[in-house]
Amino acid sequence: MVENSRAQNMYYRIITRSNLIPDLNKMKRKQLVFLLPRITRIKLCAFVLVSVICCSFGEDGDDQVLKLMAFKNSSVESDPRGFLTNWTPDSTSPCSWNAVHCSENGKVVKLDITNATLVGHLHISDLMVLPNLTELHFGGNSFYGNLSSSINTCTFEFLDFSANNFSGDLAAALDFGSCRNLRKLNLSSNEFYGEIPRGLGRLCGTLEELDLSDNDLTGGLPSTFEFCSSLISLNLGNNQLSGDFLSTIIGSITTLHFLHLPFNNISGSIPQSFTNFTQLQVLDLGANALTGDLPLEFCSSEVQSPLDTIILADNYLTGTIPTGLGLCKNLRVINLSFNAISGPIPSEIWAHPKLSDIVMWGNNITGEIPQDICSTGANIKTMILNNNLITGKIPVSIGNCTNLVTLSLFSNRLTGGIPPGIGNLANLTVLQFGDNFLTGGIPPELGRSTSLVCLELSDNFLTGEVPSELANQTGLLIAGIAPKRTFVFLKNGIRAGCIGSGRLIELEGIKCMSKLYDLFPFRNCAVFRIHPGNVYYASERNGSMIHIDLSHNDLTGTIPESIGSMYSLRILNLGHNRLNGNLPASLGGLRSLSTLDLSYNRIDGSIPGTMQMLSFLTDMDVSNNDLVGQIPMGGQLSTFPASRFENNSGLCGIPLPLCGRSRNPPPPPPPPRVEGDSSAFPLRGFAMYFVIGYVPFLVCSFCIFTFCYDLKCAKLEWYRVKVQRRKRK
Repeated sequence: MVENSRAQNMYYRIITRSNLIPDLNKMKRKQLVFLLPRITRIKLCAFVLVSVICCSFGEDGDDQVLKLMAFKNSSVESDPRGFLTNWTPDSTSPCSWNAVHCSENGKVVKLDITNATLVGHLHISDLMVLPNLTELHFGGNSFYGNLSSSINTCTFEFLDFSANNFSGDLAAALDFGSCRNLRKLNLSSNEFYGEIPRGLGRLCGTLEELDLSDNDLTGGLPSTFEFCSSLISLNLGNNQLSGDFLSTIIGSITTLHFLHLPFNNISGSIPQSFTNFTQLQVLDLGANALTGDLPLEFCSSEVQSPLDTIILADNYLTGTIPTGLGLCKNLRVINLSFNAISGPIPSEIWAHPKLSDIVMWGNNITGEIPQDICSTGANIKTMILNNNLITGKIPVSIGNCTNLVTLSLFSNRLTGGIPPGIGNLANLTVLQFGDNFLTGGIPPELGRSTSLVCLELSDNFLTGEVPSELANQTGLLIAGIAPKRTFVFLKNGIRAGCIGSGRLIELEGIKCMSKLYDLFPFRNCAVFRIHPGNVYYASERNGSMIHIDLSHNDLTGTIPESIGSMYSLRILNLGHNRLNGNLPASLGGLRSLSTLDLSYNRIDGSIPGTMQMLSFLTDMDVSNNDLVGQIPMGGQLSTFPASRFENNSGLCGIPLPLCGRSRNPPPPPPPPRVEGDSSAFPLRGFAMYFVIGYVPFLVCSFCIFTFCYDLKCAKLEWYRVKVQRRKRK
């Protein structure tokens, strides 16, 4: 009896653990035990063994296959790359399918179809019936819908639906509050609108990463987020969020490592409580409506902060740059551009050992650049301080900043010369010193800058010749994106009084493009075009500089023949100088050139016929020189208006009058003077003019008068005859 009892207990445990009887919970133990003696041990063992095998490899496998096939049939309308080709209904298990990840016991736990380019209306309910499925990686597809579901239970821990076409009110989507184990949620780059659901805040016990960026969300951050204790990363950028929730809600989430809220309409000031964010690494509040002064301290003096990046560009911040930023020992990037910040840059920032990016353009910053910059280190990669009130000279030691990639100091009040040591900066890509008070010559050493893409020195007081050595870098510039930043090229239309061909502006974290019109003096510029993107050189072979602007200086001499070898050049502006000599025929080798301005110089000779080979030329101006001869026919030269060639001493041909014809016919030669007679028109000459001028006039007048009188008489006679005939009738 004891042995039978033990066997019954063992069989009972086997049956319960293997789920052989679905309604086992409704049965009483005594009823089940009553059935066991009637089953022989051999039969029971065979029954259990077969049942376990069927459940493990038959029922569960088939069930997962059916459920995943139901998802494919209902949600995938197009699979252009055949990513789900091996999803077939005759499979015994889905674990070998593309995108499917299974556990050791054959349960589907993860689907990863990232960037599979699938198209369809996503029915997430078809996936929620898989009880072990915890991760969905669906980013980079073209699924649409609103993510609504009729199922209330949710086992998901990781959801990535970024970069799809989902739309609708976010509050009507899946009840994320029911996903009690959700750790990561990414709905970025979709078309959701409405306010952020309060239910998301109820996940604060488990939620670690939340990304709702690049949607059309409005309102503020719900108060339910105030008690988030696990949130590490929060990205709500590129929406239309508003209100002052930085101090009321965000300020209490001290667990944050990454906070991205750019391109919204968030108001208020930056709370001092951010000092308590001892784990914060990235703070991005750019392109909002923040006001007030910068906090005196971003980092605590007691605890070493991991803060790496501060982006506060394009706000309405005032005051000075706090010296407390020097306490952020790990700070690499600081961007305070497009505000109303004044005062000098503190020495604690210039001396920061790890700082790589100093971006503070478009403010009222004063002071000087330290003359010993990079003397103790060369970590600075980006220095963008244009459109400020910085004075002093460009430090000679800047040639020691060997990691420097972008150096933009235009539109300041700098004086002195250009340090030749800048030519040693092998990584330098963008060099902008325009609109200052610089004097001296252009260093020939700049031709050693093998990465230089943009050279902009316009609107200064530079003298001397254009160095032929600038072309020495040709063939050394390696293809690829140079500074990994977002830039915009503000292109001017060529017109008298329009300074320079344009400006290359760093656009990281800038939203309000209309402010650019007020910030930059586009005086007398007929056209103002914006070209956003990256600064790069892309070609199958190594190239040369793309943009050279040396206009509005006092340069003399001739245009170097070597300039024509810079085959990657797109923009060449040498206008408004005192250049002379002939145009080199090598300019025809600039096959990529789109903008050429040589106006207001003293260039003579003819336009080389090789320039008709410039097939990509869209803007050209050679007016106000001493050019002569015929404008080459063909190519782009004949497509420009006459104003681009005017005020030259002897140019002709389309679009000017054809050669051999003058614009205004010359006056008749004066009559010969009578020797000894000082009168302008002697009597003989007057008599001749009277005979050949006035007499023919009288004769013609008499003939015309006679003809009109006869015509009138004939008409009266015709009328009289017509009246008499009517009377007779």
